[in-house]
Amino acid sequence: PWTVKAGIPAPRTSSIRGPAADLDAFIMAMNVVSRDVADDLVRQLQPLQFRRMLDVGAGPGTWSHAFLRAVPKATAVLFDLPHAIALARRQAEELGLVDRMEFVVGNFYVDELPQHVDFAWVSAITHQNSREQNRQLFEKVFRALEPGGQIAIRDIVLEPDRTAPLEGALFAVNMLVGTPAGGTYTLEEFREDLLAAGFSEPHLRIRSDNMNSVILAHRR
Repeated sequence: PWTVKAGIPAPRTSSIRGPAADLDAFIMAMNVVSRDVADDLVRQLQPLQFRRMLDVGAGPGTWSHAFLRAVPKATAVLFDLPHAIALARRQAEELGLVDRMEFVVGNFYVDELPQHVDFAWVSAITHQNSREQNRQLFEKVFRALEPGGQIAIRDIVLEPDRTAPLEGALFAVNMLVGTPAGGTYTLEEFREDLLAAGFSEPHLRIRSDNMNSVILAHRR
């Protein structure tokens, strides 16, 4: 009711655990959601050849773990806010991957991304942004990538009429309630925004009815 009346997300309140515990719970929930599908989805993206990947908004690092398992000689740069990076480092230590990871604290809305990478993973981020915010993020990824590098975007991809997949259409309503400008987008919208950021050949590599669609594009 608040969003319908006010046109903005409802004010957020903490649970009885407090803000820090709530943030821990949210970040680790992303780990639970991703860990059961990550290895299979990464296999579907093979063959992948990269030396140094960038995990934008890495959270607990679940996707970096899967990529490093698939590409044994590669390393990963995990970029996120301080609380998430602390959790990601702990997870990497538990899995014995910490020596192949670099942990960088930052905010992709205001900071430049770590440079000199040849693969960038942008997972479950675009739905929380407006298209303009996504274009700005794609431009930052473009600058971070070496020539010949590749961006992979994992998120919901809507059909042109925006009514399917159903889960994606409903998730757009969730973003209306929970974010200032988020939504779910069509393949053509992703293509337009990636091309505007300088990328070449944006295409849908994996189609899914949920958040596991993957779009690839290249920096020439």
